[in-house]
Amino acid sequence: MRIKGGFTLIELLVVMGIMAVLTGLAAFNFNQSRLRARDVQRKNDLGQLQKALELYRNDNNEYPGAAGFQNTLYESSPQYIKTIFVDARASEWEDYQYLPGLGNKTYYLTACLENPADSSKASSNQCATAGVSCACGAASKTGVLYIISQP
Repeated sequence: MRIKGGFTLIELLVVMGIMAVLTGLAAFNFNQSRLRARDVQRKNDLGQLQKALELYRNDNNEYPGAAGFQNTLYESSPQYIKTIFVDARASEWEDYQYLPGLGNKTYYLTACLENPADSSKASSNQCATAGVSCACGAASKTGVLYIISQP
């Protein structure tokens, strides 16, 4: 009489294969979560910049110029922002853009989102109105543009 004392090679390979598939799925979902979290941060940053620009306009009757607009908001008295906002992937991704309109009475704020399926991405009409391309991002990864306009 022979007593079976362990697992067969086939059983071990099946278990290892299942574990590899589950690990791969978990890693993919984790990366997607990080990507979406960075996009949420970008949208929040633009929201804060929009609020600061509106406060600046209330005090100065116009929006600041494009060159160094964050420095203007940061260094002015009163101080409209407490920090200079940079993209979460600033070393390899496009930074936030501020595009003032005619006579500094309107503006567009843009950020590049990593998730091309984001429901709040800019439409081609919005990009054309702002005078920018809807495609953005680093050479190795492309993203979609997110635009806030005022008014």
